[in-house]
Amino acid sequence: MSNSMQNPLYAHGKNPWILLLSLIGITIGGVFLIGQVLAFATAIIISGVGLDELVVILTDPLSYPEHRLMILTVQGMSSLGGFIIAPLIFYYTMIKGNLMKDFIRISPNLPNVLLITIVMVFSFMVVNTVFIEWNAELKLPEAFAGIEKWASNMEESLKELTEFLTQFDSTSYFIVTIIVVAVIPGIGEELLFRGLLQNILVRLFKNTHVAIWVAAIFFSAVHFQFYGFLPRLLLGALFGYLYVWTGNLLVPIVAHFLNNGASLFALYAHQKGLTDIDVESTDAPPTVYIIIFSALFVITVVYFKNYMAKNKVYE
Repeated sequence: MSNSMQNPLYAHGKNPWILLLSLIGITIGGVFLIGQVLAFATAIIISGVGLDELVVILTDPLSYPEHRLMILTVQGMSSLGGFIIAPLIFYYTMIKGNLMKDFIRISPNLPNVLLITIVMVFSFMVVNTVFIEWNAELKLPEAFAGIEKWASNMEESLKELTEFLTQFDSTSYFIVTIIVVAVIPGIGEELLFRGLLQNILVRLFKNTHVAIWVAAIFFSAVHFQFYGFLPRLLLGALFGYLYVWTGNLLVPIVAHFLNNGASLFALYAHQKGLTDIDVESTDAPPTVYIIIFSALFVITVVYFKNYMAKNKVYE
């Protein structure tokens, strides 16, 4: 890792197992305690309803379209608590470093790095549709029929909720959705899974590649989408390698934001009749497009690695 010797998580004196268990425990507390307190408090302020009525609404959100903004905000506050506040608590209590200095590198070459990253991410998004289609059509053996049914029911519920929350009836609502779906996850999930977890795993496994893929597995698993597990796993691995190649957490943060934000913009354009592209479809585009963008992705990755090695941007 380009900044492995500079990152305090890598060189920290504490046992990496203690760091890992502490990170997991604090994150769980952030999701189920801090996030929920923030979510309920914000929801009550926004909607003006009482706690009992709020619980009823959140139990069956699809029946209350008039509270769509409040329900979306609840999700945002839960993510804020679990993926931003909790990692920050871990960092400042266990590591006690300088967050910006430890994870962010600003250099004159940063615009070029981000430009290459943009091309890489968009080309990968097209390539990843192959894995999205394959994973969506995956059938488990008969022995796992119960698990498959459970996963299918959960997937359908999540799909219905996602479709409900991404009905963009106003520009202001769309902006809030960008914050909840692209900004908060882009910052929080990259801080948690790449900045913190991946660095701890490098110490545990003594192997950067293993750390990247294990962190990506955790990243995909916490989204609880069996039929989207593989494409999200690959996406997480890409973010992990971007962090390793650059030593700059800002790069995977931007990549994560682009992936989520581009999907929202495409969905918004589709709803407004500006494009026929349906980003909610699990079908991959024609093979010729997959070949073209696969080649573009490989070329971009090779160029990116050579560019980083030649310019030593963050060393």
